[in-house]
Amino acid sequence: MVLRVGCVPEHFSAPLVRAAEIGTGDMMRRLEAGELDVAICVTEGLVAGIKNNAIRLFGTFVETPLPWAVSVRVDAAYATLDDLAGNVVFGASRLGSGSDVMARYMASQFEWGHEPDVRVVGDIHALVNGVQTRTIDAFLWERTTMQRHYTQNEVRYLGTVRPPWPAFSYAAQTQFIQAHGQRLLAFMQWAQTATRNFMSDVEQNSSFVCERFGYAQSDVKAWAEYVRYSEDGRVDRAKIAKAVKVLERAGVVQGVDVDGVVLTPEA
Repeated sequence: MVLRVGCVPEHFSAPLVRAAEIGTGDMMRRLEAGELDVAICVTEGLVAGIKNNAIRLFGTFVETPLPWAVSVRVDAAYATLDDLAGNVVFGASRLGSGSDVMARYMASQFEWGHEPDVRVVGDIHALVNGVQTRTIDAFLWERTTMQRHYTQNEVRYLGTVRPPWPAFSYAAQTQFIQAHGQRLLAFMQWAQTATRNFMSDVEQNSSFVCERFGYAQSDVKAWAEYVRYSEDGRVDRAKIAKAVKVLERAGVVQGVDVDGVVLTPEA
């Protein structure tokens, strides 16, 4: 049996280059439709997309939290993240995506007292263009991915929002996890070997990341210093429970608990 795996088209997926590269919102849709067997999603987008227990989180891919950079127009007057509390339009790639969920998380964590105005614009290039053309005022995206846009003075870095849970997790349909636990465990072991080998020689592999994703060597090295892939794929239920609680407070999810999110595959 061949597993159909989807992952984000970013440097975090570099060790798994044979996987399909699509965004979190699209992966959740494809999981629901049965077009994918496994998705490696940003954890907050995965939790937000779980409905009726049809999809569950079954493992951890990247243990370290994801640094979400907040970007604004180069000449915008905003000086701090709290300056975005007013009549600001946030951009998102898709409803239920990480950029959508994190805008709501940010408003909740900073206690702005209202849900943010979020407008679906498209991918990272559309978001950058949206800020430049004043279609939106700000958006959140992974920090390393954004660096080249800052270097080219396309948008301005305002600050970083870093949620206290693992950056990326594995997800699959509940029935698939129950029926194919051994295959999923074997897949995670393969992924752990791939990431371990990749990170053991960052100097050599950084060239591949630069070539494939268009990053500068210095940006890849800075990313490699903070990122930690999971060594065993285990889910830290306490951290996921916290994610559920925080996202519920932000109005992203309702009536969900950790047991409805996490399902451990059995051999």
